[in-house]
Amino acid sequence: MIQKETPPTSPYMDQHVEELEDNDLELIENGDVEVLDSYEVEEIEEIEDDEDPMGEPHENFEQMEREDASCIFDRHTASVFTGSLSKDGNYAVTGGEDDKAYVWNSRTGEIVVECSEHRDSVVFADFSHDDVYLATGDMNGIIKVRKTSDNQIIWDYDMGDALWMQWHHHAHVLLAGSVAGEVYMWRIPSGECKIIQGFGRKPDVASLMPDGKKLVVGYEDGTIRVIDLRSATVLQTISGNLAHSDAITCLDCYVDNNIILSGGVDGKVIVSAANTGRVRVLQNFNHNVDREMADANEESSDMEASGSRSSSSNWAESVAFMKDSSQQIAAVGTLKGQIFIWDVAREVLRHSIDQGSGVAKIIWKLNSPLIYAAGLDGILRCYDGRTAECAKTYLGHVDDILDLHLSTDGKRALTTSDDNTARIFEIE
Repeated sequence: MIQKETPPTSPYMDQHVEELEDNDLELIENGDVEVLDSYEVEEIEEIEDDEDPMGEPHENFEQMEREDASCIFDRHTASVFTGSLSKDGNYAVTGGEDDKAYVWNSRTGEIVVECSEHRDSVVFADFSHDDVYLATGDMNGIIKVRKTSDNQIIWDYDMGDALWMQWHHHAHVLLAGSVAGEVYMWRIPSGECKIIQGFGRKPDVASLMPDGKKLVVGYEDGTIRVIDLRSATVLQTISGNLAHSDAITCLDCYVDNNIILSGGVDGKVIVSAANTGRVRVLQNFNHNVDREMADANEESSDMEASGSRSSSSNWAESVAFMKDSSQQIAAVGTLKGQIFIWDVAREVLRHSIDQGSGVAKIIWKLNSPLIYAAGLDGILRCYDGRTAECAKTYLGHVDDILDLHLSTDGKRALTTSDDNTARIFEIE
């Protein structure tokens, strides 16, 4: 069992916080998980959702009729790419195109720390699982880790151009993918490093299995690899005719530590098994589009054969499993603003929603059927996953929402935007 230190009540209170033992990686052990066998396939029937109460998306963002945010942070001078909340929800950290990250009070907006050491856009900013450490990283691959009790930098590293970074769920372990193809894993604060070899392709996205023992990585050629973190070896490679044929855009893993949901630029959403590599195509957004283009004229068919992407293309920007071990329910959000709710085990489409603007990110609220969707029209929407009704909208942003984070207690949402601001919404 992974040993945890009892977290402090807040990362920025003047109290001593003991460091965890440096054996976090050694505690990531192999375990038996359930093997995906087969799916019961039923006829998919689309269920019409209620009309979006917001009507058509706003064409003039400056004319938002209300401000719903409880706190607005406006100290960034360019787009805010990323944001996270401390586990108690009292502090936020945001990073942006202005090469800066800020830690700020999520109730007052007061700045606690200004992280100005970066020289490129900050694309990662997050607290460790227990709020003991804060990590920020930029596109150049410069990583800075601070101890939150005194805000001092205790570790830094230059990994070269970076694609993504994330903390381990249960340990002081930081993971990152590089443009060169390697996946890095560091123990913090010692900096002890393991490197998973590159395969000549960029590891565009990654998702940690819920038990923290395996990392699922999606590559630019459509390949998915399941990596054992303890041995730093590839356990499963998922590719082939049924799998993705183009870059992976999003990944999520079910609570059984086996089932993987992925979306790609090829328009497919597939379900695969980490243990066996078995693949099922859940959805293909471009199938009908490509067929209609081919029927319209031979030239468009030639474009498809040559691999060209048409303006009609659509793909999943975000996928997320409902956090419920009793049922395999997942949501898929697309570039064109559709949200699909699937019973994955039975391959049954429960609901189809068209919110009228692209989906940047979707998150299920913990222990709840509510889905939060960050829109490219600047609106945060809450949907009831049981009925597909839009339960509430949160207004304030005047440009694309780029990132979304919910507090652990489910009471607050943090959004970041192209409008140079971050906002806190009370969502309880």
